[in-house]
Amino acid sequence: MKKFYKLALSFSHLFFATLIIAGHAIAQAKPVERTFSNPLSEVQQVVDDLKSSSSGRLPILEGFVDVGDQPLKGYERGYYVCTLQVLPAANGGVKVQVTSKITAWYTDPVSARSGYRELASNSHVETDLLDRIEDAMSHKAAPHSPGSTIRIPPAAPLYTPPPANQHSSKTPAAAATATNPATPQLAGTSSPAYPDGESPSNRNASAAPSVPGRAAKSAASPSIPPAAESLESIQARRAIAEEKARQISADIKGLEEIQQNQVRPVDLLIVKKRGVAIFSKPEEGAQVLLTADEEDEFQILGLEGSWVHVQISGASRGWMRRSQVELPSSYGSAGTKAAASPADADLFKVAREETNTFSGKWNPLQGKTVRVVWIEPAAGASSTPGEKRKFAKYLLLEAYQDMASSDPNVSGIVIVFDSADGGQIAATMDSLKALQDGSISDAAFWQSCSLDPPEAFQASAKS
Repeated sequence: MKKFYKLALSFSHLFFATLIIAGHAIAQAKPVERTFSNPLSEVQQVVDDLKSSSSGRLPILEGFVDVGDQPLKGYERGYYVCTLQVLPAANGGVKVQVTSKITAWYTDPVSARSGYRELASNSHVETDLLDRIEDAMSHKAAPHSPGSTIRIPPAAPLYTPPPANQHSSKTPAAAATATNPATPQLAGTSSPAYPDGESPSNRNASAAPSVPGRAAKSAASPSIPPAAESLESIQARRAIAEEKARQISADIKGLEEIQQNQVRPVDLLIVKKRGVAIFSKPEEGAQVLLTADEEDEFQILGLEGSWVHVQISGASRGWMRRSQVELPSSYGSAGTKAAASPADADLFKVAREETNTFSGKWNPLQGKTVRVVWIEPAAGASSTPGEKRKFAKYLLLEAYQDMASSDPNVSGIVIVFDSADGGQIAATMDSLKALQDGSISDAAFWQSCSLDPPEAFQASAKS
């Protein structure tokens, strides 16, 4: 019976996840567009000038995404990337289309399911960007005296990022109080772009009607204690304020302790700086899928040379340059994860190890000091050339790490398979360092090694 409930629960989770993904795809299928009467070249110039505002971090998620009845609990670090297209309009003029992609980190109770997830936009980001384009166009069209210079507002970030010591997803109530979810605060509201501190899209947003004159009166008349207020009353109010401050400090300390005690996955990398691109392929010029911010975290799926394969969200994958990220300590100082014992290790056993002079005729190690590891087959076990080579790679890297830190005089590692169908593999320390650093591929590494005899290790096996 318990198995039945677990199976039903799994199917229900899959069903709702499918609905959410389908809903996101539908919500993002239609771009938001606006038509301008300005010349095409002028509109294109303004769009190009504002492209730096087309991506960045969201101060909060509420008010920017359309999640229906689904709660935003567990989401944090929201980002947006807008794609802009300038096209001739059918009825004359120029049409600008904006499509946005919003992602946020989701912390799942099961850490393996945590990751960046895409959320459906409610068109607020697109409308705000179109408002900024329209405002820039109005500055271009404004009359000016001969010889004067038209000053167009600089392309600042579209939204003001949250303070460094505050994450909106950690304290959603505080974020909602500071910024109305229905009308998120635009960055640079004191700039000439929006003299009244509010974009056109925010003016159209629904808000509670205000009583004429009341807000102005409140702003012009700060709260001043009555002159007849007693000293005891002032002291009482101060004591209440101090007690609230102590409670807030205790809450903050408790949240910090909870954060420190949380179990952290060991396969997450950290982005070193803002604006790091995530590519679709491990090659220069590949499509950019997402731009990461400083201290963003991604799950490592694998390493390939100077690239790191990461999980963006769900089934979405991408590639990042290794030099732009910080790898966890389990991947070592060189960036390669510590070698794990292969699944077929039970086919072999280490008979003995010794440091001696290389007696073979292979020029790179001839007459030099090497570490020799003797391998014997386990009782009753047989192995293929591919299994030998896979186990030899594991032992070569393990011996290299030991010798590199303990005996700098060792020039190479030799693996001897002591059996009727055995053989010998020799590798220099330089080749092993390049393999560990990821600067050469497995195929290039094996070409740099001595395989004696070659047929004992070359039969259809790839490690």
